[in-house]
Amino acid sequence: MIDGIIFDMDGVMVDSERQSNEGWLWAAKQLGVEMPIWLIDSFKGAPVKLSMKLFDDYYDGRYDRKIDYSEMRELRTKHVMDMREVEGLPVKPGLEELLEYIKKNHLKCAVATSTRKVSAEATLHNIGAWEYLDAVVYGDQVEHGKPEPDIFLRAAEQIGVKPEHAIVIEDSINGIKAGFAAGMRVVHVPDTIIIDDEIRKLTYEVCDSLFGVMDVVDALNQVNEK
Repeated sequence: MIDGIIFDMDGVMVDSERQSNEGWLWAAKQLGVEMPIWLIDSFKGAPVKLSMKLFDDYYDGRYDRKIDYSEMRELRTKHVMDMREVEGLPVKPGLEELLEYIKKNHLKCAVATSTRKVSAEATLHNIGAWEYLDAVVYGDQVEHGKPEPDIFLRAAEQIGVKPEHAIVIEDSINGIKAGFAAGMRVVHVPDTIIIDDEIRKLTYEVCDSLFGVMDVVDALNQVNEK
């Protein structure tokens, strides 16, 4: 039985990861360095400390000068904000419909995002999702971020749903690992990352868009009603 849905935010509710990718690549260009997409992908869903370590591990000794994570991240953030002034922050297809489905079916709803509170809260208000949520857990509220399960377990606790009765919606590898480790069913809605077969094994289902999540919940709950 599914009693609650827990969303990741970036790349799941909003089309922010594409903008973030472009921001990182632009920032790297300003600093005169190369930045592989796989490195950018490794940041997705991860807390800042982990991203910084991954960044430093990659750039350590690669150039004849130190490449500073904070400097590049600040450049990336500025470029992303400039992009959003022009194009806004697009909402993912099916989000409004899924939130209405959750409300209509009296399911609990939470967001568990690695993004810090001030930024994430503003986004959730701006896209009209806030009123549908029973709880939100932010990246700066847990000691261990994704891929550890802490953030999803806290979200489930706050909405009063057992892990085995929750669905996690994720786009990132770190998020999929965290949801699986939390003992929840993970629905992967692809965004900018293509997962391999090993990560696919950690998911319950892969849906092309958020529209497909409703079918997954219906199927699971109909089975339990029989």
